[in-house]
Amino acid sequence: MTEVKREVFGQMSQEEGGGVVEKFILKSDSVKVEILSLGCIISALEMKGRDGEFSDVVLGFDTLEGEVAAVQGTGFDLRQPVLLGKHLQKFRLDGFDHNFCLQQAEARRLVARAHHPPTGRTMEVHSTQPGIQFYTGNNLDGSLKGKGAVTYPRHSAFCLETQNWPDAVNKPHFPNTILRPDEEYNHTTWLVFSAA
Repeated sequence: MTEVKREVFGQMSQEEGGGVVEKFILKSDSVKVEILSLGCIISALEMKGRDGEFSDVVLGFDTLEGEVAAVQGTGFDLRQPVLLGKHLQKFRLDGFDHNFCLQQAEARRLVARAHHPPTGRTMEVHSTQPGIQFYTGNNLDGSLKGKGAVTYPRHSAFCLETQNWPDAVNKPHFPNTILRPDEEYNHTTWLVFSAA
């Protein structure tokens, strides 16, 4: 069952442009989210865990250290091409579901490249965002069927999702993630496909 509620969150001062700020509460059997109309700010996000209980997945991670760690010589060093399956085995990794912190720049730049040698297909990700989340299909278990009834086992797919750094709102040394009145949110991500 899905439920949507709308309520007044507060009133902005005349210096801030006046007007009412509303809070939208969306609830389903698996997710709860609260969104403020000012800048579409997500103020709370909860999802059910394995235990069936709702828990916060975005805000309030007081145990995160906010460390920006060097990748050189680790399993996270993907600055040069690797064969992903062999790389996971070599470093005994269960897969990736990590944010990679990128060089800070406002201009478009190449942030990731994936190449499939047998077909010559290449995908490049260019972005103005300060981070990229790399996820390697760790939760795929073969139960999902694709085109031609092909099954998708663990690590048979990946995602490259540009974003700000996780928990940046609570870490002053991370890139700013707060959008203030009269500011503009403007980031772009380009996916460039080619075949050789």
